[in-house]
Amino acid sequence: MVARPGNSYAIHNATLLTLAPLSRLGAAKPHVSEEDLGICAGCSVVVEQGVIASTGSYADVRNAVRDVKARAASFEEIDARGQLVMPGFVDGHTHALFAGNRVADFEALAAGRRPELGMAYTIEQTRLCSREDLVEIGRRHLALMFSHGTTTAEVKSGYALTADGECKLLAAIAELGRAAELPRTVATFCGAHALPPEFHDFGAFVAELSERFLPQVVAQDIARFADAFCEPGFFSVAQSERFLSACAGKGLRLRIHADELAAGGGARLAARLGCTSADHLNFIENEDIGKLAQAGCIAVLCPGTVAHLGLPRFAPARALIDSGVPVALATDFNPGTCPCWSLQMIAYLARRHMRMSVPETIAALTITAAHSLNMAEAIGSIVPQKCADLLLLHISDYRELGYYFGSNLVASVFVGDKAR
Repeated sequence: MVARPGNSYAIHNATLLTLAPLSRLGAAKPHVSEEDLGICAGCSVVVEQGVIASTGSYADVRNAVRDVKARAASFEEIDARGQLVMPGFVDGHTHALFAGNRVADFEALAAGRRPELGMAYTIEQTRLCSREDLVEIGRRHLALMFSHGTTTAEVKSGYALTADGECKLLAAIAELGRAAELPRTVATFCGAHALPPEFHDFGAFVAELSERFLPQVVAQDIARFADAFCEPGFFSVAQSERFLSACAGKGLRLRIHADELAAGGGARLAARLGCTSADHLNFIENEDIGKLAQAGCIAVLCPGTVAHLGLPRFAPARALIDSGVPVALATDFNPGTCPCWSLQMIAYLARRHMRMSVPETIAALTITAAHSLNMAEAIGSIVPQKCADLLLLHISDYRELGYYFGSNLVASVFVGDKAR
């Protein structure tokens, strides 16, 4: 795997998936067909300083190659040999910044026992870390995601649950996102993630989050979203609404963990608040699917969590899509419920267990996921003036994405202009 971030270069003789038809829509599309993939066989993409300059046949891009080469200090031409070139994967739901692991909990799950460590252990371990420790840990995690094709990752705070600790996590996320050899990051303040050991009442903690944590987070100006774990046994609908409404009042956009472990009204709340995304949705009630469609919410589904925990059902991707809800896919990479950093594995689970088509899956990993982060104007498709976040894969037939699992198809990863 070779990364060439920020360079000027051209890739020739590629089977190119541009997703340009979806890019032109300006909004996420629920139903995606082969025609939406913008397939271009034997084509080229030209990149100047990390930004896509031109795509098309060699004849179409010949002038762009000449002009970019004349301006560039260095210019490389790469022969894809007919292999697939597509937009970099966009992971719209991760908890990738954490310390320690929960192997003991996995051992319990595998043996049919109830895990004992839980999120409290991760919070304890993460609180022990300096900012430098967190950056080093995050660098390892994000490098693994990057090597499997993720070029943009949403990363949540939520494993410190003190005002200073949450700000430290967010600062580490921002620093990691500036590293040329790692995915770009989108920071989410997930303060309503769990009840910290200092508190014994969720309502009192929500008040603390809204009145003391939130002003510090907003002043830091790193988090772009806020998120709440709205789930029976965790934050109630009313508590989640109080926290998220406070965050929206301070200018943060909203995401929500909804109906992950049981039906709990989270999807309904997402629609009422106009959340950008409603995530998980394994146990969403049928009547709430239409509400998400009407509200324009994107469903970010995390089938790896279902597989790891052995939940009795996957999110109803077909019902969501057929009802007009755009679907994105994400890893939910975290130490307790989904220690998986590969969106390629998630693609397999979506194809095999959620009956998503290959075009739907590809869009869910790229342009729709970019919409879920409000970044579709810059990433998620291969069109001129977008960031050159590109993957060269060891396949030539796009249908093989989601067919192989437990492997890595990535030959090269390119991350474009991070200044955007």
